Amino acid sequence: MKQYELTLVLNPDLTSEQQKALIDKVVKIVETAEGKVTKTNEWGKKELAYEIKNKNHGFYWFLNLEMSESSPVSLEKKLILENGILRYLICNQSIEVEPKLKNTEKVAKLL
Repeated sequence: MKQYELTLVLNPDLTSEQQKALIDKVVKIVETAEGKVTKTNEWGKKELAYEIKNKNHGFYWFLNLEMSESSPVSLEKKLILENGILRYLICNQSIEVEPKLKNTEKVAKLL
C-alpha cells in the first residue's frame, strides 16, 4: 500500500450535509478499491485564485489515503464524474528522494 494525499475543491453552493455526503461517497470509492482513508480534514471555504465553473469560492477538503498503485487511476475516473467537485489533486507521498552524491560533493567544495 502506498500513501497518497487527495485535495478536493467542492462547489460552494453545497450545504454542509451535501459536502459530508460527497466526502462519504469518496471514502466509499476508496474503500471499494481496497484502500482506506486515514485522515480527513476540512479546510473550509476559501477564495479561488481564478474562476472555476463560474465560481469564485470553494470548500477545500484534504484526505490522506492508503491505496495500491493502480487505485488512483480508477479513483480519478470516478472523481471526474462527480458534479460537486470543482477540482481535485492526487499526490503520491510514498516517493523517497535520495540526494545525488555528486551534487553534495560540489556543495561541500564551495563551502
